[in-house]
Amino acid sequence: MTYAFMTTGNPRIFLALLLCLTVLWGCSEDARETVPGLADRLPVTPDLNVLIVSFDALRADALGLYGNTRGLSPYLDQWAAESLVFNHAHTAAPVTPTSFAAAFTGQQPYRVFLGWKLTEATTIAQVFEQAGYYTFGLFNNVQLVTERHFDRGFQNYEVTNLNDDVVLDKGRQLLAELPQQPFFGWIHFISPHTPYTYMEMSKHLYDPDYQGRFEKAVPGEFDVQTPEELKRVKDLYDGEVFYLDHLFKELMGELERQGLKDNTLVVVTTDHGEEFMEHGQVQHNALYEELLHIPMIIHHPGGIPGRTDVPYSNVDLLPTLAAVAGIEHPPVMDGLDLTQPVPAARKRVSTGMTHNTRRDMSSTSGDNKFIVLCKPEYREELYNLASDPGEQQDLILDDPDLAASLFDGLESVATRDPCEAIQLAIGGTSPTQDLTPEQIEQLKSLGYIQ
Repeated sequence: MTYAFMTTGNPRIFLALLLCLTVLWGCSEDARETVPGLADRLPVTPDLNVLIVSFDALRADALGLYGNTRGLSPYLDQWAAESLVFNHAHTAAPVTPTSFAAAFTGQQPYRVFLGWKLTEATTIAQVFEQAGYYTFGLFNNVQLVTERHFDRGFQNYEVTNLNDDVVLDKGRQLLAELPQQPFFGWIHFISPHTPYTYMEMSKHLYDPDYQGRFEKAVPGEFDVQTPEELKRVKDLYDGEVFYLDHLFKELMGELERQGLKDNTLVVVTTDHGEEFMEHGQVQHNALYEELLHIPMIIHHPGGIPGRTDVPYSNVDLLPTLAAVAGIEHPPVMDGLDLTQPVPAARKRVSTGMTHNTRRDMSSTSGDNKFIVLCKPEYREELYNLASDPGEQQDLILDDPDLAASLFDGLESVATRDPCEAIQLAIGGTSPTQDLTPEQIEQLKSLGYIQ
């Protein structure tokens, strides 16, 4: 394995080289082959409104459209049938602030989320604001506070720590009071993130005979000690998913009442998934598929619905939506405009860099997935997702040449050793730096800090 560092005296040359490396990573014959883009499915439509609706910690496989059979998302499944559904969508990070940093900027979080703050990289809200759009953001997660600079480009920005019913009302009000110009909006609900709460509307999903410490709720941070507890935790999570389906239905109803349905592109997605002991942990602490595989659905009023195998990473959000709206944007390091042809061997990188005791980086290309665990102890893992979608059979000793090639690819994109890139981004900065005591308590209630 090589540990070469890219240096140049000219920052413009450095940027050009980095962009080339990002897009053509691997530079094999296969990597030069492309798959068709989505220009016909997502036609360019100037002045099209854009509304992104995201739900925190939503596993893709919790939705019927991704194979769930419990009936958790009846409205969303129906809505998705008239939309473009990405079969292979991944997040660039398994936690909220770094995932949003990637989605906002089109760049890997270790480039743009430094010392627990978003850098001066251009955000998706700034791109649309500069194009004359009215921009608003409503985010029900304290990780996205203005102290971390996530508000840049939003003319109306609010971070809350409220019940999602209240957030729904606020979202309705935003849609009812829009100015007479195209808008770019983002509404983020905390559901189904912890705490998972017992809900009457979801009681058909719960075991009525359960008795135990999770009878009415699962706290922000928790562990499971028995199979019965794990089942209860998953049932309460499923109840949250059923609830978010209701929230989305109500929000789309408001969009239609305001006469905005036919000229608004709507995106439904998440920041990351959730884990339920598939790899010995709960919540979101690692880089396995239960965390990285995310829902991504785009409803374009003039587009062609269906499903696509074009590989998506949430760093692609900015360049793709800007292209559909016919808006120019500054070059981004990592994201691709998916309306254009996409490298067939395109590698999607994900980084875990905010957890105090675990830091890691992964790359996925086709069926191959490689993970570098930097902390607590260095380890490398290799999986074939076609034969082992649950990532239970580590092949690192079976194919060291492939592992070495994938490591070199990670190193090329990061322009240094992956573990060093993570360390440089976070350094010794505390996640509570510059936050108020109230914000710190809100982070504790969600299980982010002890």
